[in-house]
Amino acid sequence: MSMKYVCLAVLVLQTVTNVMLVRRARHLTCSVPVVVLCQEVVKLVSCLTVLLFSTGPRKALCDVKEHVARDWVTTLKVGVPAFLYVVQNQLLFMALANLDTATYQITYQLKILTTAIFSIVLLRKGISKEQWMSLVLLTVGVILVQWRAADAPSVTDTSSPLLGVVAILMACLTSGFAGVFFEMMLKRGANTSVWIRNIQLALCSCVVGVGNVLVTEMDHISTKGVFHDFQPVVVAVIVSQAYGGLLIGLVVKYADNILKVFATSVSILLSSLIAIFYFQDLNFTLTFGSGLILVLSATVVYSLFPYKEKAKDE
Repeated sequence: MSMKYVCLAVLVLQTVTNVMLVRRARHLTCSVPVVVLCQEVVKLVSCLTVLLFSTGPRKALCDVKEHVARDWVTTLKVGVPAFLYVVQNQLLFMALANLDTATYQITYQLKILTTAIFSIVLLRKGISKEQWMSLVLLTVGVILVQWRAADAPSVTDTSSPLLGVVAILMACLTSGFAGVFFEMMLKRGANTSVWIRNIQLALCSCVVGVGNVLVTEMDHISTKGVFHDFQPVVVAVIVSQAYGGLLIGLVVKYADNILKVFATSVSILLSSLIAIFYFQDLNFTLTFGSGLILVLSATVVYSLFPYKEKAKDE
């Protein structure tokens, strides 16, 4: 089996497992901001380790000093997507606490729409007619899924589907803007290693995360401690979330975007099946099935028909 299919299989497994882990952990009383901070610390250590082994200790130290410490203006700019990613992670935890896994996975595909919009505005990218059509299908599909979700019973006695929907819609907005902003920085600094950019991003995220914990969780920490209720499933969530982004990078390197989208579609299908047959928190209806098919179709079409620049007249 080639490396690209191994990466894709691992990506599907990680995506589905991560959703299941977060769902399992949502009844715990650990601090979500502390969990998010731990994710960023793991990312930072992992990126530093990769840079260390790929370039050697001396080169790695010089790169970090030059691009992170001395070029502090750029590092501060990376703080924009870093802040948004921290907010996004907390919103996703909130969404999964209030939505079933299938509705969560499907609705989160709206990040394709927000990413496309921000790409047009910030990067001046073009969108093909097929991609515009797929964005319409995506929106209609998510509406159908949420239509079903509005009449569905709550996931738990204390959950609020409306709060979950609002949280995941906000997460789609932050994901779209942060992703495009970070892509813009990568293109402007073409000579800078992607690992250096990831180190800058993780470092800023850690600073934002520490600030978030100090502002919002001091009462929780003073009475229960920093790692209150950090059971093995929480540690598994931290590791899964931290390495998810790095795994996508490997998929892009060894495979291509179409195969990545295929992996996303498989993940959505598996999450739906798990929600129906394992967690039993989803009743399959015609409305939900129609929305699922539209979202899957839109995801594939958006990837298959990219925008192509028109040839200039000679």
